[in-house]
Amino acid sequence: MGVQDALAAMLTREGEAALLREDPERLRLRYGLSEAELAMLAGAAAGGYRVTRAGVLGKLRSAIATCLPETVAELVGGHRALWEEFARGVVRHPQPLERPFGIWESERLAAWLAIHATPRLTAYARYELARAALVHDRDAALAAREAATMAEPGGRAVTGALRLSAAVRIGTYTHDVTAGPPIGELPAAATRVLLQRRWRAPFLRAYRIGDGTATLLARCDGSRDAVQVIAAAAVGGDRGRAAETLAELVVAGLVWPRS
Repeated sequence: MGVQDALAAMLTREGEAALLREDPERLRLRYGLSEAELAMLAGAAAGGYRVTRAGVLGKLRSAIATCLPETVAELVGGHRALWEEFARGVVRHPQPLERPFGIWESERLAAWLAIHATPRLTAYARYELARAALVHDRDAALAAREAATMAEPGGRAVTGALRLSAAVRIGTYTHDVTAGPPIGELPAAATRVLLQRRWRAPFLRAYRIGDGTATLLARCDGSRDAVQVIAAAAVGGDRGRAAETLAELVVAGLVWPRS
């Protein structure tokens, strides 16, 4: 505890700011403040703390809402206490300047919800974060542009070792996140989702994929060619179907020959 914790609490909780006015010694002891630190905090006008509190919380909400809009709406609208508890902690830490706007705060909210929130809300926050991270990923954007500029995607040669496109992310969730919102009504079903960054709007495309497709994609790790991928993925299964699925993945730009 210290002055940074005290200031964060005062900027997110009216009660802590009131304590500075009504019982400053109690505030000093609670946060282990020196007399000089307490005097620094007391030197600001009460109205200034109220204005700053509104600004801090507003900016935090705005930043995360750029990445996790439905998660924030659910928290603020239906789980206000959770939102305020999260805000009290996250404002203590400065955002790295090199990160895309809102990503740093959103990562912390998603991690925090995994401990404090319902499985539905946690799953959807992870899903929205994956989407936002993919939109801001430079390598994904370059891969999406490369796929969009191919003259004949259907004629793309499948030679050499295959790898998953840099424009693709795969996540597994405890609930069917593709069915929401409303978040509170997401079906409880283990769901694997493939996200693809696209060069033209809409920016992202989401696919629910089954075990067979997931196995094929996992084998496209840059160490196997098409024949080897099919052989590894179709053990005990239908090689013809595996070959057809792999061809579809290549045409869709989800799998590429390794460069």
